[in-house]
Amino acid sequence: MSGRQALTEIAQQEWLPFLNEGCWAIDATAGNGFDTEFLARAVGPQGRVYAFDFQACAIQSTRKRLEAAGLLGRVSMIQADHARMRESLACGMRGQIRLICFNLGYLPNGDHAITTQPESTIQALYESLLLLSPGGALSVIAYRGHQGGMAEAESVGRFFTELPSPWTCIRHKTTGTESNPGPVWWMASSKED
Repeated sequence: MSGRQALTEIAQQEWLPFLNEGCWAIDATAGNGFDTEFLARAVGPQGRVYAFDFQACAIQSTRKRLEAAGLLGRVSMIQADHARMRESLACGMRGQIRLICFNLGYLPNGDHAITTQPESTIQALYESLLLLSPGGALSVIAYRGHQGGMAEAESVGRFFTELPSPWTCIRHKTTGTESNPGPVWWMASSKED
């Protein structure tokens, strides 16, 4: 990687202060399971990760990764659109999740025509605010180089800039080319009660 740390690795390091042994987290876009595995390690054997993806092949890929790592017992796999997170979880989980992460775009090594969509992503982000605990965090990496990616990233950017107090946001933008702009990462956290 020629001395440059991947944006996903930077994001994961920023998640660590929000994750502790026994807490709950959500990977809203499981994909190939890299973030799910990271979260499962961070929450420990007493914690729980809920991994969402609407593609069966993503759920299968994530399951294989977790099985190989010996972490499947810490994760609930849910094949559903991330916009339906709240209705897919027990009602008692509202306000109990420490961290929710999204990696927007298409499934690497999958069908690049199947992508996350701005409408369901924004709905999922608002759902996330209801699920997060005080002191929790919301993290989104938006990949802008595919068809529709720039529009989705702009929608996500507006969501984060319009968050009211007590939410505080950080943003990190990578450089790319005009034909393939780099991803953008946002993270918002709220103060503990």
